[in-house]
Amino acid sequence: MDLNILKQKYFFMPDATRGAVRYLTTKQLKETGTQAIVTNTLHLLISPGPDVIQKLGGIKGFMNWDGIVFTDSGGFQLFSLLHSHKWEGKVHENGATFKSPREGNIYELTPETSIDIQIKLGSDVLVCLDDCRDTNLTRYEAQESVERTLRWAARCKKHFDEVYGGTQKTGKLLTCVVQGANFLDLRAYCAKELVKIGFDGYNFGGYVVDKDGKLVLDEMNAVIENIPKDTIRYAMGVGKPEDILSAAKVGYNIFDTVLVTRNARHGTVYTSQGVIRIKNSEMALDSSPVDVNCSCECCSNYSRAYLHHMLRSNEATALTLLTIHNLTFYQDIIKKLNE
Repeated sequence: MDLNILKQKYFFMPDATRGAVRYLTTKQLKETGTQAIVTNTLHLLISPGPDVIQKLGGIKGFMNWDGIVFTDSGGFQLFSLLHSHKWEGKVHENGATFKSPREGNIYELTPETSIDIQIKLGSDVLVCLDDCRDTNLTRYEAQESVERTLRWAARCKKHFDEVYGGTQKTGKLLTCVVQGANFLDLRAYCAKELVKIGFDGYNFGGYVVDKDGKLVLDEMNAVIENIPKDTIRYAMGVGKPEDILSAAKVGYNIFDTVLVTRNARHGTVYTSQGVIRIKNSEMALDSSPVDVNCSCECCSNYSRAYLHHMLRSNEATALTLLTIHNLTFYQDIIKKLNE
């Protein structure tokens, strides 16, 4: 597989956080037109563990997936959980130490161990561990986050190259995360310094929407303007269909969000006529498909009324069908961008 395609085309990646897209088989996932997924280092570290996955053929063999796999470093999830005090642990210069709420084990995630875990998982594209923080930072805190992110990125790159032989020996790509909160000059500085280290891709890190839910396009522009155009340009956490189009116009080419599948499970679906909510009472007698312009398994076979009934009856099949539709809708957006 030539991973350079990731630098040239648009991709939307559903989140297969624990090695699965919820309520879908791998076969159903492929049928939505999905070509790439993103899994999570942190959650797979805790269960079933990278050694187990490696013994079972890596994440691709484990889930019978022959597409592209990114692994998030776990930084966003870890630091958001620690900063919100949902998990016990602390962030320090060497990485982060935390206690898993699942079985109480203590783990340490460092730039080097993050790379080790991702290699064992067998992903195609690795992401450097970064110091992710909230957007409501003082300038000093944002600067501190940027400098630590740069130090950790350099450590990741060194470990990837010296221990594993880098892209040349592994065939894998290494990407980094650009931080800087809402300070445009810090975003630009972080991007420029990461380019000096040299990566296969540059990912917009932190929060991609403001308190009003609007895409932070100024910050995203500050990053795009300072990274090579022939690399992966990953807008992490984007997003709504209109946000994907806006981010693509700015210059990003890879997107992911939990929104598309999570909303499906709550009965919110994206259509060519706009967003509709299958649980609403007016759907109870609506015999039309979710989207007349969609040919997915859901829209080809079932009515809004039937899906409404299944959701109201807590039938899991409805969650599967609506997830299939939402992912197909998103992949159609990507297909049109590539055309």
